[in-house]
Amino acid sequence: MVDYFSLKESVLIYLDRSGGLQKLAEDCKQLNDPQQTEAVYRFCVCVNPSDVIEIDPELGDCVLHDPLKATALFQSVCFLAIRTLSLVEKIHTKSQVNVVLKLTHLPPFPEYTLDLCAFPRSYGPMKPVFMEGVVIAMTRVTKYTQGAKFLCINEDCPCSTGFHHIRVHVPGATESATVRNDFSCIVCSSPLREDMKFRVLGDKQLVELMHYKAMDVLRAHQQSSLRYQSVTLFLRDELCNSMRIGQLYSVVGIPAHVHQWPHITWSIEANNIQPWESEYPHKVSVNLQELLKATAGSPWRFSAIIAHCFGLDVAPPGLYNTLKLCLMLSLVQTKVDVKETFHSLDLLVITTDTLIIDR
Repeated sequence: MVDYFSLKESVLIYLDRSGGLQKLAEDCKQLNDPQQTEAVYRFCVCVNPSDVIEIDPELGDCVLHDPLKATALFQSVCFLAIRTLSLVEKIHTKSQVNVVLKLTHLPPFPEYTLDLCAFPRSYGPMKPVFMEGVVIAMTRVTKYTQGAKFLCINEDCPCSTGFHHIRVHVPGATESATVRNDFSCIVCSSPLREDMKFRVLGDKQLVELMHYKAMDVLRAHQQSSLRYQSVTLFLRDELCNSMRIGQLYSVVGIPAHVHQWPHITWSIEANNIQPWESEYPHKVSVNLQELLKATAGSPWRFSAIIAHCFGLDVAPPGLYNTLKLCLMLSLVQTKVDVKETFHSLDLLVITTDTLIIDR
């Protein structure tokens, strides 16, 4: 049987040695504004699995194989520290402390690596994995519910006031898992109603990640029978707008099944993102270089041929060349100000009425 007190003690030792307690105290200083009252307060804790294993192997195993349980342990210790040191007077219950563990890395073993070329098709343990891939699409930043407060409709119940019923987002959960109207009180089983003024919103962005070998089509290599399946990556809060289309990244995240009847799709809840330095995106095929030399006498011939080939499979030949060229330039645009690239929008339009495209 696992000794939870011993695990919490190990968490406290790790936070003390890694500077996590000092960072927690600094983060709490920003939450003492009397005009700012929320149901949930979010704290990011950087965790080095190697250092945790040296302190307590059981805790290290929990961090690597049971992230929800590890999060609950860190949440309990952080709440105890906040209450003991009186860091934030507005935090009354442990549920108000929303701890997000940011893993610095994972062990370099196959069981912690997710190969997008051999993406799993069955259920597996909900544990952090490491993957590498190229961004092929991304959405704009939208809002999601970080946390919400619910009250019991029974006025005689102690849960009709206070912060007894708090729901927060967990990796792999949908919006309906956090906010619904069919929750019941754990004390009297009466229905719960949300206290809307305490809802906490955060930023969310969806990114499509593909294995870099799928980009071989741009090198004019002979196509094989392999089919590369992309995976949806969820970026939340501080990770939003940290990726660019066409760039390679190393990602630490938690895979989860998203149930959308009648389909079951895979998604990855991103935990940490690092750009992947590689020469691959900068290598240009020999055929493309020869084409550039052959059309060097005209400023438009190379662009026209590339635009025609680029959209050959999605539009009739000889049509919509301007649209194809705009799409191609949008995909390869480079600017000094990285933030400007997030305001662009790539569109693919197929129609028989050219007036619609002109407009």
